[in-house]
Amino acid sequence: MPYHHKIRSRIFLSYPLLGLLLSLFMITFLILAFESLERQVMGAYLVEELEHFIQLADRNPALSIQQSKNWTAYKVEDGKLPDEISFLSTYPEGIHDVEHGQHVYDVVIKAHNQTHYYIVYDDTGFETLEYNLITYLVAAVFIILWLATWYGLWLSKKVIEPIATLARRIKTLNPENSTEYLSEDYTNDEVGMLALEFDAYKERLQALVQREREFTGNASHELRTPLAIIMAASEGLLLRDLPDDIRPRIERIQRSAIEMKERLATLLRLARSPVSTSEATDKIELTAIIDRLIEDHRNLLDKQVKVIKRVNGPPSINASPPIISMLMGNLIRNAFIYTSQGTVTISLDEHAFAVTDTGQGIDTDEINRIFERGYRGASSQGSGLGLAISKRICEYYGWQLKIDSVKDQGTQVQWLFNSSSIS
Repeated sequence: MPYHHKIRSRIFLSYPLLGLLLSLFMITFLILAFESLERQVMGAYLVEELEHFIQLADRNPALSIQQSKNWTAYKVEDGKLPDEISFLSTYPEGIHDVEHGQHVYDVVIKAHNQTHYYIVYDDTGFETLEYNLITYLVAAVFIILWLATWYGLWLSKKVIEPIATLARRIKTLNPENSTEYLSEDYTNDEVGMLALEFDAYKERLQALVQREREFTGNASHELRTPLAIIMAASEGLLLRDLPDDIRPRIERIQRSAIEMKERLATLLRLARSPVSTSEATDKIELTAIIDRLIEDHRNLLDKQVKVIKRVNGPPSINASPPIISMLMGNLIRNAFIYTSQGTVTISLDEHAFAVTDTGQGIDTDEINRIFERGYRGASSQGSGLGLAISKRICEYYGWQLKIDSVKDQGTQVQWLFNSSSIS
């Protein structure tokens, strides 16, 4: 289960919470123990004093009351209690805690030889002491909470500091060429283990990057050689006197070879990190590219489908021409392939380039995966790379690519420009 709070917050909050729970437990235990001890000690003391008073009353029948500093004992023979203890008339034999007026009394009542004996102890002072004790305990709780909060803040900072330092160092590392090993600066504890695992992961990542660079360099070298041969051969053929029906085909071969070379450079560029604001880019006017792409992909279009072009204030985009051609070509090609009747509308304005078709559309459960590399829907006729590459191009330049589709009704794909890419 994922945690939704920072580690420092969890460590910090645990100490005040622990302090509060322990303090409440301590207060409850002390109050209950204090009251239980008071009842036991005071009850035993008063019972013993009452027994002594009964013995004295048996030896001296005229004795009806006895007082000490803390208690008063009464002998009641006719059931009529003295006025000062008349509030005890309803109480049975036993030990009682009685509140009357502004006072609290501990009372013991006992019957002996058809005579009732009472001993009354004014417990008001003791109750005041108990109240003061509770006040002190509550104050102690607040002090404990303050100390626990301070200690939690201090300890959480000390505990998290090595992890935060490690995170800051990781943030500044360049995993592609860094030779720094983080684990050298940490002891053999949990943070050291984390740094050691990161070093191992960085080594694997660097090895992967190195293999990718080698593959990219090899692929680039091996592909450029046959492309150069094709371009040279087509250029040599175009210098000859060719029939009118052959020359356009040779020109298309040459144009495709040049475009393939440019696309190879584009794909290599996309493998790098996102575009920098200082990177030099060309200003491209999109209308001419649209016309060329429509013509290049017309052979994919069903004869029953009509192409509509709507241009309203075309912008000039700051980007590489092969990248723009690849992005727009993927969107137009998909619309041409998957539309068997109706229209394909290509729109361009100052904010977006959009391709809207009346083709077969995309299922709802497939629309969220349409930009995944290699993903192919049930009715897909491609390799699953076109839209993934288009999405990568948009991420590289900070553009947006949106797709809306309804099954059997059509699809609209929008390339939204950002303000920095428009001149």
